[in-house]
Amino acid sequence: MSYDTDRYHLKRLSGQSLGVTECGIQICHKGHATSRGSRKSYAIHFILEGKGVYTVKGRSYMLSAGEGFLITPDVPNHYRADDEEPWKYVYVSFSGADDDTLVHHAGLDEENVTFSFPLDEDMIRDLYAMHGAGKKNEAQGYDVTGYFLLCMSRLVRKNLENGRGTDAADRYVRRAILYVEDHYSERIGVDEIAAAVGLERTYLYRLFKDRLECSPREFLQSYRLERAAELLGDSTLAISEIALCVGFYDTSHFYKMFVSAYHMTPRQYREKAKEKT
Repeated sequence: MSYDTDRYHLKRLSGQSLGVTECGIQICHKGHATSRGSRKSYAIHFILEGKGVYTVKGRSYMLSAGEGFLITPDVPNHYRADDEEPWKYVYVSFSGADDDTLVHHAGLDEENVTFSFPLDEDMIRDLYAMHGAGKKNEAQGYDVTGYFLLCMSRLVRKNLENGRGTDAADRYVRRAILYVEDHYSERIGVDEIAAAVGLERTYLYRLFKDRLECSPREFLQSYRLERAAELLGDSTLAISEIALCVGFYDTSHFYKMFVSAYHMTPRQYREKAKEKT
């Protein structure tokens, strides 16, 4: 074995919005490498000593003590300890309804997977306390999660100071908008949009309400109706065909939504558009 590890598995309780499912300390031997296929939960590594390389999505990051990396769900990755100064790290796997929110507030996502942290006495104490609580397992994992959140709070604080979180949120919203623009004619809903950008739907909802003052569902419907209005004015397609072209597979529902948005029927809108030409 090219590494020494001391890890503990914990069970996230039903209804728990965020919980640590595995916590460990790993001391790697020279050149030790790990390749992982897609996993179903987040994992984060805090490097305490040495250095190594983390590779994901075709990019490699040289990292050392006081730095760390995030493994995101469903993304294969590879990491390798240095040949001369192999790393030692504390790692944590975590999941729950609030995992996307925590990662975002720490300024991390699929495109921003590395970070630095204060390798001071307080941080080292809390990382080891987290691991020790996992070993004892005396509080159904709540103490482990508590120490983990305390460690993550330092990343959140740094992220807020750097203003990085706002940029990450804007990137998610832009990616969601681009997905809608490319797929609005298909049978997509909020679940498909959230999956396409890699977010939990409730978190995507909060981002849209914060940035656009509407929900993802409202944005999708509005975009479809705008494209329908364009086709009504510029084409000779039947109204039922236009409904299908913009992703409404129920013509009566299309009529209802169009009247609600434009205060006239699609036919009336087409007639007014013709009067202007």
